Amino acid sequence: MDHPFRSAAVGGFNRQDVLDYLEKTAAENAQKQQELEKQLEQQKQELEQLRRRSGELEEREAIFSRERESMSRELEQTKGVLQDIRQREKAQSEELTQLRQERDRLRARVAALEPDAAAYAAVKDRTAGMELQAHCRAHAVQEQADQQARQVRRQMEQWLRQVQQEYEQLRSQVESTVSHAADELSKAGRCLDQLNQMLGEQEVALEAVSQEYLDSDPEKVPAPVPLEEA
Repeated sequence: MDHPFRSAAVGGFNRQDVLDYLEKTAAENAQKQQELEKQLEQQKQELEQLRRRSGELEEREAIFSRERESMSRELEQTKGVLQDIRQREKAQSEELTQLRQERDRLRARVAALEPDAAAYAAVKDRTAGMELQAHCRAHAVQEQADQQARQVRRQMEQWLRQVQQEYEQLRSQVESTVSHAADELSKAGRCLDQLNQMLGEQEVALEAVSQEYLDSDPEKVPAPVPLEEA
């Protein structure tokens, strides 16, 4: 061991040199111990902050999980609504088909009445009133059928446009919500990974500081060389 001790007149080292050396060593050890204690306290504070941050992130992850489950339920409900819309659309289509068939039957009936009207025209004096009445009735029936068909067609077109708009809006909202939730969950996962890495590094640093602190314990300082009177 290097030391600034002067040799005594009779064996050993100078007593005052040894005392000065011990005081200096004790002061340096005390200062080093204070610095290590300060570093240890800072490491503990940082570790506590990281643990609190970890708890906050875990809580946010739980919230995101609940929101994802809620959105999944809403998506299932949306699927049910879309299925109802398709069923209504199918029913409206079937109704429109029936109306068209009824219109065709009415037109066929009108066409069937036209030869009778021509035959009645041959005996105009006797059948003029019946011909006019049949013609007017057939014309009214045809006009009514055409009017009903046009009205049903307009209603169907309006309803289909409305359903299409509602479906597009709903699909856009669902896609936006699912994308946002997936992005937030991905961010939370990356934050947790970074936090776990930081906690590991801080624990390693804390162990090193603690070990250095223990190694600097004054009780472990080697005993000084026996003193001899100068």
